[in-house]
Formats: sequence, C-alpha cells, structure tokens
Amino acid sequence: MPSVQRAYEYFRDTEIEVITISIDDRGAKDVKPFLKEHGYTMPALLDIKKEEFSKLGLLGTPGTFIVNRSGKIVAKAVGPVDFDRADFREYVKGLL
Repeated sequence: MPSVQRAYEYFRDTEIEVITISIDDRGAKDVKPFLKEHGYTMPALLDIKKEEFSKLGLLGTPGTFIVNRSGKIVAKAVGPVDFDRADFREYVKGLL
C-alpha cells in the first residue's frame, strides 16, 4: 500500500488516476480508520459484495489494472506490484 500511495501522489496532478478498491466485508467501518491510521489519501472504493472483484476475474488480492480512457483494461497484474519502479511509471505515462 505505501507504493500505491506514492503512485497516487506522483500522478495526482496528471490525467492518470490511482484508485484502490477494498473488498473488506466490514466496508467503511474498517477501511476509513485503516487509511487514516496509515496516512493514505488515495481514493478507496468499497466492493463489499465483491461484484467488481468477480467481474475482473480476481481470485485473490492484490490485483492491479490499468484502464485506458475508453474503459478498456490494457494491462493486468495479479500479486504485488512495485509502483515505485521507473519503468512502471514510464509505461503508465506512455498511455497518455
């Protein structure tokens, strides 16, 4: 999560949006305090029923998706991703 927050901050003033989706069963009751406690400011959408999780074909977490302006998934990773890597950031910027 720390590198997701840094990616959010890095891309904040661009056309790229970094959004997290939580599948925590207790929803905002757990998610909001967790984000606040760790100083995370990126948006966190709630998917308590795991509907979006299922639509994306995820079987576990974390999952990373890069979606273009048309709403098409152009890249997908299951498992940890290092959002601090220069090649990752350059790839994402190249999609603009």
